[in-house]
Amino acid sequence: MAAFVVKPKDNGAVYSDYFQKLNQELRSSGPGKPIVLLDLDRLDANLKVLKEKIQPPLQYRVVVKSLPSLDLLRYIVRETGSRRLMVFHSGDLVMLLNDPEFQKFDILLGKPMPVAALSEIYSRTKKENFQKVQWLLDTSTRIEQYLEFAKKKDLKLKLNLEIDIGLHRGGFPNPEASLQALDLIQENSDRLSFSGYMGYEPHVASVPTIFRDKIAAMEEALGESLQRYSSHIELGKRKYPKLFTSDLTFNGGGSKTYKFYQKHLGVVNDLSLGSALVKPTDFDVESLEEHTPAVFIATPVLKKLEGTQIPFLESISFLFPLWDPNQEVTYFIYGGAYSAKKESPKGLQDNSLFGSSTNQSILNGSKATKLEPDDYVFFRPTQSEKVMAEMGEIHLLRGNKLSGIWKCFIN
Repeated sequence: MAAFVVKPKDNGAVYSDYFQKLNQELRSSGPGKPIVLLDLDRLDANLKVLKEKIQPPLQYRVVVKSLPSLDLLRYIVRETGSRRLMVFHSGDLVMLLNDPEFQKFDILLGKPMPVAALSEIYSRTKKENFQKVQWLLDTSTRIEQYLEFAKKKDLKLKLNLEIDIGLHRGGFPNPEASLQALDLIQENSDRLSFSGYMGYEPHVASVPTIFRDKIAAMEEALGESLQRYSSHIELGKRKYPKLFTSDLTFNGGGSKTYKFYQKHLGVVNDLSLGSALVKPTDFDVESLEEHTPAVFIATPVLKKLEGTQIPFLESISFLFPLWDPNQEVTYFIYGGAYSAKKESPKGLQDNSLFGSSTNQSILNGSKATKLEPDDYVFFRPTQSEKVMAEMGEIHLLRGNKLSGIWKCFIN
């Protein structure tokens, strides 16, 4: 059977109006190096959506790892009124517990920590701040380790139990499995206190759909996960009513699912999310269509060459753009190999023969891209935390103009 190969079409295009304005601003006032850009106007629009979707009795908890800058965190808690944080890294926790403002916040761990990490955190923080944290525990064995640590250091620790409500990434798999944990907490009430549950459900966004609406399918899947969540609460209350008398944190949510919880009140009272506020590409999902991408990488074009010249293949390199118009021009950019996808101008592509580089990456494009040296190529990060931490700082935009710099913290 004959094989047919389709000649590539020209995918090149000039900047969109938004990125044309950003390019002009960076050419005139930018630092001439790869930077992370945060559009505060777009962030504000996303915060407005969040405040519409999360209303009392639900409370918003800021996911610190997705927004790794103290200035950015301060901006978000000021705009939302939240005094709740979810922390995933021991270094972040130490920093926050030593910060005059954030040490007063309600801090919940987002993953269980080995007792060795617990000890290291304790050695670098004040006892009174350390004891305010809600530590996340996933097994009775780990609770026993924390109990021994609390006895040794004369502490009383708040424990929040991780429960599996469908993700199957650990945690107590069913209500009965957590009874031993609750018993340990109740029998050692001088050293341990029960602060609630955490049930994470990002799998809801991946629910399969066959001839049905994706949003409706997600809502149905969330409802099933919340039934599992509710069964943990009901059995816990019945078996250990003394542990359920005070205000407890029943945490859930995530960027891809948070908007549905207002329709499912009565189980979860505490919602965590962070990435939805800046919307990297991993969060391009139907449930976040109201959110706008707010974070980008911008890096300058260092060199522009006509055609695509490949070492040792110079004699036939002229054939590449004849076949593929998207190889008419070669651009070398400052840096590269980012955890990101090319955003503007459209039609740029990696050169598979050269490969990527963190020093000077080669991009090919058609003449329709119309890039020149010192113009900027714009990327959208796949995740916000990785690129912010790698770059070390965030360059702010307000009204398409550079308006300041916020430092990031690095783990």
